[in-house]
Formats: sequence, structure tokens, C-alpha cells
Amino acid sequence: MKTRFVRISFIILAAAAGLVILLILSMAAVEPMAHIYPDYPMVDLEPVLQKDTFNEEDYRLLYLQTGLGKPAVDEIMERYSDWRERLLRFQRGFFSSIDFICEKNSPVSREEAIIDENGNYAHGTDLAPVHDGYILVTKSSHTYGWRNGHAALVVDARNGKTLESVVLGQNSAIQGIEKWTVYPNFMLLRPKGATYEEMQEVAQTALELLHDIPYDLTVGIFSPKSAARDKIKGTHCSHLIWQAYMYHSYDLDSDGGMLVTPKDIANSPKLEIVQVYGVDPREIWP
Repeated sequence: MKTRFVRISFIILAAAAGLVILLILSMAAVEPMAHIYPDYPMVDLEPVLQKDTFNEEDYRLLYLQTGLGKPAVDEIMERYSDWRERLLRFQRGFFSSIDFICEKNSPVSREEAIIDENGNYAHGTDLAPVHDGYILVTKSSHTYGWRNGHAALVVDARNGKTLESVVLGQNSAIQGIEKWTVYPNFMLLRPKGATYEEMQEVAQTALELLHDIPYDLTVGIFSPKSAARDKIKGTHCSHLIWQAYMYHSYDLDSDGGMLVTPKDIANSPKLEIVQVYGVDPREIWP
């Protein structure tokens, strides 16, 4: 009997040790994916930037070289007299090398942050102009080897504020948008064809209905994916965005499953890219 107990105990311990090793290896395997550098060369943009208007080929080149989509390029050109210098700065940031660390942000999950030579948090790039209702997504959050990611909704662009459901045990809250350029990768998105007024209405709905709501990762499994406006009991980062837009008849879940994830939002065909950083611009979340 004693020998059998020892054998079973050994098997259990060996299995537990194997699982721990597997989790550690899976976490190490995903670290190189925290920031993806362009696999093509940085080119001279001056010939394109001498133009006053761009064609589709020009916009494509600017996107691959700066990470800026057409909405961002057009707004920067309209808003700033030094728009050429600004686009070149985005290009330099898009191709520049970075260092980053991976830190624990919950008992089972971690996220990466860019650091400078002194180990302090640093910004990898400028952020394109933002508006209420814009969506931010990053792959920098991961649970061991699974890059579950994180997402946020811009609710006060003028003051640089987002609404986010950050982590288990915390209610959704207002956050500062400046942290997003500390992530080694992010995507800035907006609904195709939506007006600024329509996106502002979505942001206002989120503030009214989805602020200070308990974190619930199981929304869509043990509770309805879409709740009536007066019956919202839980949310999580990507669900918050999906629910806010769903109240305005935008279904941003690209696969239509029970759960909506940051990857589902990033791949929504109803969204267009404003800016990407640290991801492959040709396939932002494969």
C-alpha cells in the first residue's frame, strides 16, 4: 500500500512539474512576438511627401512605412503645417529598435512594456490623432503562452482618457491613453464610415452604462453576451467595446462566437486601421 501511494504521489508530482515546465516554455515562446519589426527595408519617403495629394499606392506605401492608415494620414495633413516632418517621425518610430520587459499583472497573466536604457518605461512611438469612440487593442497581455491581449475604448479624446475593464477583481474604470504607446505593440481602429458624432454617442453610452462594472471573463457563457441596458452585471476589456457598439447596431465580433476577444475586435471587417505599431501591418493579428 505504501509503495503504491509513493508511486501515485510521484506521478502526480511529475505531472505537475511537467505542466509548470510546459507553461514556462510556452511563455518564453511568445515573448519574441511582443514586437514585430518590418521584414522589409525603410525607404526614402521624400518623393511621395512632395505631393499635395496621394493615390492609393501612396497611402499603401505610407501605411507600410509609418503604420498610419489613410484616416490618420489625412488628418495629420489637414491639422499640421509640418505634416511631412511628422510622418517621417512616425516612420522612424515604426522602424526603431526597442527594449521591453515582461511583468506580472495578475496571478496568471503578464504584459510587456517598453523600457529605456535605464529600465524606465518609455514610449515607442507617437500616437495618431484620436477621437471619442476610437478603439485600442494590444497583444501585449498574455496568459502564459496565450496572447489574450487587451482593449480599450476612447471616451474623452480631448483629455486623453479611455474606458477599460483591466483585470479580474477590478471594476471597469477610466484610464490614461498615454500608457498605450508604452506597449510594444498596439492597434488603433475606428468603424468604417462612422461619423465623429456617431462614435461620440457610442463613447457616451459606454460611460453611462459600462463604467464601474465588475470584471467578468465569462460573459457570453454563464450570462448573456448582450445585456439589456439596465441589466449589465459584468464585462471585460473586449466585451466592453463590443457591447457599447452593439447598442448602436455595430457588431464588431469578427467570428460571432459566445466570447468576444481582443483578437476578434482587431480582425473585425467593420473596422478600419488608423494606426498600427509593433505588428505586421499586412496581417495585424493572424
